[in-house]
Amino acid sequence: MEKEKISVISPIYKVEKYLPKCIESVINQTYKNLEIILVDDGSPDNCGKICDEYAKKDDRIKVIHKENGGAPSARNAGIKIATGEYFYFPDSDDWLEKDYLEKLYHMTKNNFADVVISGFIQEYFENNQNLTYSLIPEKKVFKKKEEIRKNIHNYFDNMMIAVPWNKLYNASYIKDNKLEFPNLKWDDLHFNMEVLRNASSICICPYDGYHFFRSRPGSETNKVFDKMLYIKRKEQFEHILNVYNDWNCIDEDISKILYGYYAGRLVQCIQEISISDSKNKRELIREIFNDDLTKIAFKKGNIKSKILRFASIPMKLQNITLSIFFGKSIGFVKKKFPQIFYKLKSKSINKAK
Repeated sequence: MEKEKISVISPIYKVEKYLPKCIESVINQTYKNLEIILVDDGSPDNCGKICDEYAKKDDRIKVIHKENGGAPSARNAGIKIATGEYFYFPDSDDWLEKDYLEKLYHMTKNNFADVVISGFIQEYFENNQNLTYSLIPEKKVFKKKEEIRKNIHNYFDNMMIAVPWNKLYNASYIKDNKLEFPNLKWDDLHFNMEVLRNASSICICPYDGYHFFRSRPGSETNKVFDKMLYIKRKEQFEHILNVYNDWNCIDEDISKILYGYYAGRLVQCIQEISISDSKNKRELIREIFNDDLTKIAFKKGNIKSKILRFASIPMKLQNITLSIFFGKSIGFVKKKFPQIFYKLKSKSINKAK
């Protein structure tokens, strides 16, 4: 009996150095019944040519060339022409272990899941060092809506919910619910929350076969804090609350975890402000502190990460000077001792699963 088809849809923009490795990791999957849709999102480099060359070598590959519109529009363009029974969305600068899709397929097939969520490996290049940290969650199968809604909050802090590339989606479920990626910053989390909103079966796959290239050689961090980072974080969390309110299932324990997740994101925003070149740091932090949702988050939230919990102390006290000091200290350790920083962060993430 022939296996069902997986449509692999990848948005591509300015990744010519990394694209071949990504494509090779897909075409060499042990799961062969693939439809590989490469969406050249108006990339100004050689990405389009690279895609066309691979299409000549493998008849499973389809290439879309479009004007630049961002990853959401690129993924949606791929969905429109996809014919597979399942959808998979890798980023074009990452790569997969050979058996990755095979394992996800068997888990979703065996459990009739709307979506399967896996672990992953985070790849960093910091201070001329290659750093690798793995997240392997415990195997879980949630076969009822109630089970999903009472347990999925446990997967926010380790980034497992926020991204699309560690998930295999049932195409019929996506189409029947008319789901698409919204034209938003961090569209991934919004999309996945809408996937979860009506999901009846979800599997957590205990495998880390996806390599997430979190920081690349030659990349530089923008030192000027963009106020939109905080605004978008808040919009993200308000959307999460919207879904949970729709479910009507927020008890005290779930509330602590959700608000703890948001408090952790706020700590990261304030840390970014602290190390930025912005001249109005104190005003930006004061604005965050004065927001009602911030006050609730730091009062009710249970921050799982020890690093973020420690950094949140002056923020709970609304002490701007001490918050900036803590933020700069974290930034110093991250820049000068990345191996220590990411090792501690990895431990915190793995404890949050």
